Amino acid sequence: MATQKLPPLNWLKTFEAAARLLNFSAAARELNMTQSAVSQQIRLLEDCLDQPLFNRLPRRLSLTNNGRAYLPVVQEALHHLQRGTADIFSPLKEGKLTIQANTAFVVLWLAPRLKRFSSLYPSISVQIVNANWDSEFTAMPADLAIRHGLGSWPGLSNHRLVKPRMRPFCSPRVAERLSTGSDLLHQPLIEIMGNHENWNDWFSSLGIEVIDRGIRHQVDSAAIAVNMAANDFGVCLSYDSLMEGMVREGKLIAPFDAYMQTVDSFYLSYRQEYPLAKSAAVFRDWLLEDMEQVVID
Repeated sequence: MATQKLPPLNWLKTFEAAARLLNFSAAARELNMTQSAVSQQIRLLEDCLDQPLFNRLPRRLSLTNNGRAYLPVVQEALHHLQRGTADIFSPLKEGKLTIQANTAFVVLWLAPRLKRFSSLYPSISVQIVNANWDSEFTAMPADLAIRHGLGSWPGLSNHRLVKPRMRPFCSPRVAERLSTGSDLLHQPLIEIMGNHENWNDWFSSLGIEVIDRGIRHQVDSAAIAVNMAANDFGVCLSYDSLMEGMVREGKLIAPFDAYMQTVDSFYLSYRQEYPLAKSAAVFRDWLLEDMEQVVID
Protein backbone atom coordinates (compact mmCIF):
# COMPACT_ATOMS: atom_id res chain seq x y z
CA MET A 1 0.00 0.00 0.00
CA ALA A 2 1.36 3.42 -0.93
CA THR A 3 2.02 5.78 1.98
CA GLN A 4 0.29 9.17 1.89
CA LYS A 5 2.92 11.89 1.57
CA LEU A 6 2.82 14.32 4.49
CA PRO A 7 2.03 17.92 3.55
CA PRO A 8 4.45 20.70 4.53
CA LEU A 9 4.09 21.90 8.11
CA ASN A 10 3.29 25.50 7.13
CA TRP A 11 0.30 24.32 5.05
CA LEU A 12 -1.02 22.42 8.07
CA LYS A 13 -0.61 25.43 10.37
CA THR A 14 -2.48 27.55 7.86
CA PHE A 15 -5.26 24.98 7.57
CA GLU A 16 -5.60 24.76 11.37
CA ALA A 17 -6.02 28.51 11.74
CA ALA A 18 -8.41 28.83 8.79
CA ALA A 19 -10.50 25.82 9.89
CA ARG A 20 -10.68 26.99 13.50
CA LEU A 21 -11.65 30.55 12.55
CA LEU A 22 -13.60 29.66 9.39
CA ASN A 23 -12.27 32.84 7.87
CA PHE A 24 -9.25 33.22 5.58
CA SER A 25 -8.83 36.92 6.44
CA ALA A 26 -8.84 36.23 10.20
CA ALA A 27 -6.39 33.37 9.71
CA ALA A 28 -4.12 35.68 7.69
CA ARG A 29 -4.10 38.25 10.50
CA GLU A 30 -3.33 35.59 13.11
CA LEU A 31 -0.51 34.10 11.05
CA ASN A 32 0.84 37.46 9.86
CA MET A 33 0.23 36.50 6.22
CA THR A 34 -1.77 37.93 3.36
CA GLN A 35 -5.20 36.52 2.59
CA SER A 36 -4.02 35.45 -0.85
CA ALA A 37 -1.14 33.51 0.72
CA VAL A 38 -3.56 31.71 3.05
CA SER A 39 -5.87 30.88 0.15
CA GLN A 40 -2.96 29.62 -1.92
CA GLN A 41 -1.63 27.34 0.82
CA ILE A 42 -5.07 25.88 1.42
CA ARG A 43 -5.37 25.17 -2.31
CA LEU A 44 -1.95 23.50 -2.32
CA LEU A 45 -2.93 21.38 0.69
CA GLU A 46 -6.19 20.32 -0.96
CA ASP A 47 -4.31 19.42 -4.14
CA CYS A 48 -1.78 17.43 -2.10
CA LEU A 49 -4.57 15.51 -0.36
CA ASP A 50 -6.68 15.34 -3.50
CA GLN A 51 -9.70 16.31 -1.40
CA PRO A 52 -11.51 19.62 -0.76
CA LEU A 53 -11.33 20.72 2.88
CA PHE A 54 -13.60 23.79 2.70
CA ASN A 55 -16.95 24.61 1.21
CA ARG A 56 -16.48 28.09 -0.27
CA LEU A 57 -19.87 29.78 -0.18
CA PRO A 58 -20.61 33.38 -1.28
CA ARG A 59 -20.56 34.92 2.20
CA ARG A 60 -19.27 32.21 4.47
CA LEU A 61 -16.84 29.34 4.78
CA SER A 62 -17.53 25.85 6.11
CA LEU A 63 -15.60 22.63 6.43
CA THR A 64 -16.28 19.58 4.31
CA ASN A 65 -16.72 16.25 6.08
CA ASN A 66 -13.06 15.48 5.43
CA GLY A 67 -12.08 18.92 6.68
CA ARG A 68 -13.97 18.40 9.96
CA ALA A 69 -12.35 15.00 10.43
CA TYR A 70 -8.88 16.32 9.61
CA LEU A 71 -8.94 19.37 11.91
CA PRO A 72 -8.59 17.55 15.29
CA VAL A 73 -5.87 15.33 13.80
CA VAL A 74 -3.86 18.37 12.73
CA GLN A 75 -4.51 20.20 16.01
CA GLU A 76 -3.32 17.27 18.09
CA ALA A 77 -0.22 16.82 15.94
CA LEU A 78 0.69 20.51 16.18
CA HIS A 79 0.04 20.49 19.92
CA HIS A 80 2.40 17.59 20.54
CA LEU A 81 5.02 19.01 18.20
CA GLN A 82 4.92 22.32 20.04
CA ARG A 83 5.02 20.74 23.48
CA GLY A 84 7.71 18.25 22.52
CA THR A 85 9.90 21.00 21.10
CA ALA A 86 9.48 23.08 24.23
CA ASP A 87 10.20 20.14 26.53
CA ILE A 88 13.37 19.12 24.73
CA PHE A 89 14.84 22.53 24.07
CA SER A 90 13.43 24.68 26.89
CA PRO A 91 14.47 24.56 30.57
CA LEU A 92 12.08 23.11 33.15
CA LYS A 93 11.53 26.55 34.67
CA GLU A 94 9.39 27.45 31.67
CA GLY A 95 7.15 24.40 32.00
CA LYS A 96 3.38 24.37 31.82
CA LEU A 97 1.31 21.45 33.03
CA THR A 98 -2.28 20.62 32.07
CA ILE A 99 -4.14 18.09 34.21
CA GLN A 100 -7.64 16.73 33.71
CA ALA A 101 -8.73 15.55 37.13
CA ASN A 102 -11.61 14.04 39.05
CA THR A 103 -13.22 16.74 41.17
CA ALA A 104 -13.16 14.75 44.41
CA PHE A 105 -9.46 14.00 44.15
CA VAL A 106 -8.64 17.63 43.44
CA VAL A 107 -10.79 19.05 46.25
CA LEU A 108 -9.99 16.45 48.91
CA TRP A 109 -6.35 15.60 48.21
CA LEU A 110 -4.58 17.59 45.52
CA ALA A 111 -5.60 21.20 46.17
CA PRO A 112 -4.33 21.26 49.79
CA ARG A 113 -0.94 19.94 48.60
CA LEU A 114 -0.33 21.95 45.44
CA LYS A 115 1.55 24.59 47.43
CA ARG A 116 4.04 21.87 48.38
CA PHE A 117 4.55 20.97 44.72
CA SER A 118 4.88 24.64 43.78
CA SER A 119 7.56 25.17 46.42
CA LEU A 120 9.62 22.46 44.75
CA TYR A 121 8.94 23.65 41.18
CA PRO A 122 7.92 27.32 41.52
CA SER A 123 8.10 28.13 37.80
CA ILE A 124 5.79 25.36 36.57
CA SER A 125 2.34 26.76 35.88
CA VAL A 126 -0.50 24.31 36.51
CA GLN A 127 -3.83 24.22 34.67
CA ILE A 128 -6.45 21.89 36.17
CA VAL A 129 -9.55 20.99 34.19
CA ASN A 130 -12.45 19.27 35.91
CA ALA A 131 -13.48 15.87 34.48
CA ASN A 132 -15.44 13.10 36.20
CA TRP A 133 -16.81 10.79 33.49
CA ASP A 134 -14.79 8.81 30.96
CA SER A 135 -16.22 10.76 28.01
CA GLU A 136 -14.94 14.04 29.50
CA PHE A 137 -11.32 12.91 29.50
CA THR A 138 -11.15 12.82 25.69
CA ALA A 139 -12.50 16.34 25.18
CA MET A 140 -9.14 18.14 25.27
CA PRO A 141 -5.44 17.31 25.15
CA ALA A 142 -3.85 17.12 28.60
CA ASP A 143 -0.45 16.04 29.91
CA LEU A 144 -1.90 13.95 32.72
CA ALA A 145 -5.29 12.71 33.90
CA ILE A 146 -6.43 11.73 37.38
CA ARG A 147 -9.52 9.60 37.03
CA HIS A 148 -11.66 7.14 38.97
CA GLY A 149 -12.60 3.73 37.66
CA LEU A 150 -11.28 0.30 36.85
CA GLY A 151 -7.89 1.49 35.56
CA SER A 152 -8.23 -0.48 32.33
CA TRP A 153 -8.32 2.38 29.83
CA PRO A 154 -6.64 1.27 26.57
CA GLY A 155 -3.59 3.11 25.30
CA LEU A 156 -2.83 4.64 28.71
CA SER A 157 -0.26 4.06 31.41
CA ASN A 158 -2.33 3.84 34.61
CA HIS A 159 -0.79 4.22 38.08
CA ARG A 160 -3.10 3.36 40.97
CA LEU A 161 -3.11 6.12 43.60
CA VAL A 162 -5.20 4.75 46.48
CA LYS A 163 -5.78 1.34 48.03
CA PRO A 164 -8.95 -0.16 46.49
CA ARG A 165 -10.95 -0.35 49.67
CA MET A 166 -13.58 1.84 51.33
CA ARG A 167 -15.07 2.25 54.78
CA PRO A 168 -17.73 4.52 56.29
CA PHE A 169 -17.02 8.15 57.21
CA CYS A 170 -19.30 10.57 59.04
CA SER A 171 -19.18 13.61 61.29
CA PRO A 172 -18.21 13.10 64.96
CA ARG A 173 -21.79 14.01 65.96
CA VAL A 174 -23.27 11.26 63.80
CA ALA A 175 -20.61 8.80 65.00
CA GLU A 176 -21.88 9.20 68.58
CA ARG A 177 -25.05 7.38 67.51
CA LEU A 178 -23.19 4.36 66.12
CA SER A 179 -22.05 1.28 68.01
CA THR A 180 -22.15 -1.48 65.39
CA GLY A 181 -22.30 -1.66 61.63
CA SER A 182 -25.98 -2.54 61.82
CA ASP A 183 -26.68 0.89 63.31
CA LEU A 184 -25.97 2.37 59.89
CA LEU A 185 -29.18 0.79 58.62
CA HIS A 186 -31.02 3.48 60.56
CA GLN A 187 -28.92 6.41 59.33
CA PRO A 188 -29.19 8.38 56.06
CA LEU A 189 -26.62 6.90 53.70
CA ILE A 190 -24.99 8.72 50.81
CA GLU A 191 -24.33 6.78 47.60
CA ILE A 192 -22.12 7.91 44.74
CA MET A 193 -23.59 7.23 41.32
CA GLY A 194 -21.21 5.46 38.95
CA ASN A 195 -19.31 3.51 41.61
CA HIS A 196 -19.33 -0.24 41.09
CA GLU A 197 -19.75 -0.93 44.83
CA ASN A 198 -21.94 0.89 47.30
CA TRP A 199 -23.72 0.47 50.62
CA ASN A 200 -25.43 -2.87 49.92
CA ASP A 201 -22.01 -4.33 49.10
CA TRP A 202 -20.51 -2.94 52.31
CA PHE A 203 -23.31 -4.47 54.40
CA SER A 204 -22.93 -7.75 52.53
CA SER A 205 -19.19 -7.83 53.27
CA LEU A 206 -20.05 -7.74 56.99
CA GLY A 207 -22.84 -10.32 56.67
CA ILE A 208 -25.49 -7.73 57.53
CA GLU A 209 -28.84 -8.36 55.85
CA VAL A 210 -30.46 -5.29 54.32
CA ILE A 211 -34.21 -5.69 54.73
CA ASP A 212 -35.22 -2.05 54.61
CA ARG A 213 -33.03 0.23 52.46
CA GLY A 214 -33.89 3.25 54.60
CA ILE A 215 -32.92 6.72 53.43
CA ARG A 216 -30.41 6.75 50.55
CA HIS A 217 -29.17 10.06 49.16
CA GLN A 218 -27.51 9.91 45.73
CA VAL A 219 -24.88 12.27 44.31
CA ASP A 220 -22.65 12.14 41.23
CA SER A 221 -19.46 13.33 42.92
CA ALA A 222 -17.53 11.98 45.89
CA ALA A 223 -16.63 15.57 46.79
CA ILE A 224 -20.32 16.32 47.34
CA ALA A 225 -20.83 13.12 49.34
CA VAL A 226 -17.93 13.90 51.67
CA ASN A 227 -19.07 17.46 52.34
CA MET A 228 -22.61 16.28 53.01
CA ALA A 229 -21.26 13.77 55.54
CA ALA A 230 -19.11 16.44 57.19
CA ASN A 231 -22.23 18.52 57.67
CA ASP A 232 -24.23 15.79 59.45
CA PHE A 233 -26.31 14.91 56.40
CA GLY A 234 -25.48 11.23 56.36
CA VAL A 235 -22.69 8.68 56.12
CA CYS A 236 -20.55 8.12 53.03
CA LEU A 237 -18.13 5.45 51.89
CA SER A 238 -14.68 6.63 50.91
CA TYR A 239 -10.98 5.84 50.64
CA ASP A 240 -8.70 6.54 53.60
CA SER A 241 -6.22 8.45 51.44
CA LEU A 242 -8.80 11.04 50.41
CA MET A 243 -10.13 11.45 53.95
CA GLU A 244 -6.78 12.09 55.63
CA GLY A 245 -7.17 15.88 55.67
CA MET A 246 -10.80 15.90 56.82
CA VAL A 247 -10.04 13.39 59.58
CA ARG A 248 -7.01 15.38 60.77
CA GLU A 249 -9.15 18.53 60.96
CA GLY A 250 -11.79 16.70 63.00
CA LYS A 251 -14.52 17.17 60.39
CA LEU A 252 -14.95 13.45 59.72
CA ILE A 253 -14.35 10.24 61.58
CA ALA A 254 -14.23 6.58 60.53
CA PRO A 255 -16.59 4.92 63.05
CA PHE A 256 -15.61 1.37 62.03
CA ASP A 257 -12.50 -0.34 60.69
CA ALA A 258 -14.60 -2.59 58.47
CA TYR A 259 -13.38 -2.16 54.89
CA MET A 260 -15.05 -3.13 51.64
CA GLN A 261 -12.72 -4.09 48.79
CA THR A 262 -13.49 -2.23 45.56
CA VAL A 263 -12.77 -2.80 41.90
CA ASP A 264 -12.50 0.98 41.43
CA SER A 265 -9.67 3.24 42.48
CA PHE A 266 -8.13 6.58 41.55
CA TYR A 267 -5.47 6.45 38.85
CA LEU A 268 -2.89 8.75 37.34
CA SER A 269 -3.06 8.20 33.58
CA TYR A 270 -1.21 9.40 30.51
CA ARG A 271 -0.90 8.26 26.92
CA GLN A 272 1.65 5.56 26.23
CA GLU A 273 2.55 6.60 22.69
CA TYR A 274 3.85 10.05 23.65
CA PRO A 275 6.79 10.86 25.94
CA LEU A 276 5.86 12.85 29.01
CA ALA A 277 6.71 16.52 29.14
CA LYS A 278 9.36 17.41 31.71
CA SER A 279 6.81 19.20 33.87
CA ALA A 280 4.45 16.20 33.69
CA ALA A 281 7.22 13.77 34.58
CA VAL A 282 8.22 15.67 37.73
CA PHE A 283 4.55 16.01 38.76
CA ARG A 284 4.01 12.27 38.23
CA ASP A 285 7.01 11.39 40.38
CA TRP A 286 6.00 13.88 43.10
CA LEU A 287 2.40 12.65 43.17
CA LEU A 288 3.24 8.94 43.34
CA GLU A 289 5.80 9.53 46.10
CA ASP A 290 3.44 11.74 48.10
CA MET A 291 0.54 9.29 47.84
CA GLU A 292 2.65 6.57 49.44
CA GLN A 293 3.05 8.70 52.58
CA VAL A 294 -0.69 9.20 53.26
CA VAL A 295 -1.77 7.09 56.23
CA ILE A 296 -4.76 7.32 58.60
CA ASP A 297 -4.18 5.87 62.06
